Amino acid sequence: MALSAPSGIVIEYDNAALALVNITQYVQSISEFNVESIVEETHTFGDTFEEQTPIGLARLGEITLEGLYDDTATVGPDALFANRTPESPDADTRTLKITWRSGKTSSVETRLKAYNRMADRNALTRYSVTLVPYGIVTEA
Repeated sequence: MALSAPSGIVIEYDNAALALVNITQYVQSISEFNVESIVEETHTFGDTFEEQTPIGLARLGEITLEGLYDDTATVGPDALFANRTPESPDADTRTLKITWRSGKTSSVETRLKAYNRMADRNALTRYSVTLVPYGIVTEA
């Protein structure tokens, strides 16, 4: 079994031209990438344990990226996420692609939900962005 270290992860996100750009150097943490089946409770009277049956749909939870704020880079967080909310319903989705290790990837189209900048008098300014998945997750 090959273990994955943080140095092996690559994070890419579409820019305004809808071309993937490498944003790895701007990301210090990613929320869990949790693909799950949607299930319905199907137990009946008389059952002693809960039963759940998949309904044929899956979902990916919101994805949060966090790191140090950078407003000078052309591919940094501010260049990619600032001035995009509110998004129009007609706005293009943007691809988030994560390469985990040895070429294994997860990618999904996303919409921007929130872009936050956090200043602290005792720390460097940080950012966080919340992306909402739109459509199928592609695992390769």
